[in-house]
Amino acid sequence: MNSSSRLKSILELNLSILIMGNVTLFAKLLPFPASTIISGRAIFSVIILAAFLLLRKKEIRFQKPSDAFKIFGIGILFGVHWVTYFHSIQVSTVAIGMLSLFTYPMFTAILEPMFTGTKADRYSIFLILFSFCGLFFIVPEFDWNNSQFQGVVWGLISAVLYSLRNILTKQMHTHYSSSSLLFIQLIATSLILLPFADGLIDMISEPKYLLYQVLLAGIFTSLAHTMWIRSFSALSVTTAGVFSTLSPLYGSFAAWLILGELPPERIWLGGGMILFSAIMEVVRQSSWKQAEEAS
Repeated sequence: MNSSSRLKSILELNLSILIMGNVTLFAKLLPFPASTIISGRAIFSVIILAAFLLLRKKEIRFQKPSDAFKIFGIGILFGVHWVTYFHSIQVSTVAIGMLSLFTYPMFTAILEPMFTGTKADRYSIFLILFSFCGLFFIVPEFDWNNSQFQGVVWGLISAVLYSLRNILTKQMHTHYSSSSLLFIQLIATSLILLPFADGLIDMISEPKYLLYQVLLAGIFTSLAHTMWIRSFSALSVTTAGVFSTLSPLYGSFAAWLILGELPPERIWLGGGMILFSAIMEVVRQSSWKQAEEAS
């Protein structure tokens, strides 16, 4: 892969991160359960992507029937990830939800070798342990009655699901386009969440909330996630995940600016440890690639 293609992928990745960093605002702006918000998000995204595929005259053809079931299954993982992520933010704050989720690059560094048949190195394991130490600073007490503890737990569940979804999507990306993969995944998300979408009609009947859903589906989902998936063609899932640790900074700043959420100092300390772990992973990846190219 030439340097210009890699640079283009990195730029697309960072633009998608900037957009997705502000998606968390909708968890607070829409006064509905996470399952309802995500169901609406997925349905509108399917409509938008269907129009895109029709305009581009793209057909979705599976090389084998089992691929359809695999992609559909990945879509279920994706939907549950979204719900747990938004629920984490709703029960706590944007900063807690995002920082908990963005331990997923570390989970990816451990889980990805299991799918590729390689060994996870000890350095990645150390970074995971260090990032978990950061989570200890975020949680004031390990009590389920504490909303911040709930936010961290739901965020960690979301992180594992997101890591698995990205790894499995990368494997399928060698055979299918970004938009096709996202389209099938969103259909799965829509179908699995629709029975739990209490208040969906009320949400889309209100003009303001309908506008939020269109923005959430069009820009913050269809556009951002298509660019995100497309970056996998030139970047590893681990590398993409590490770069995405800028997202909590974007999201926390937006939450402070728009929602007035100002995280306490301990959250910045714990978040700093998590992001430091991610930066170290970037350095490790960069050094590894340079050594590989030199050899």
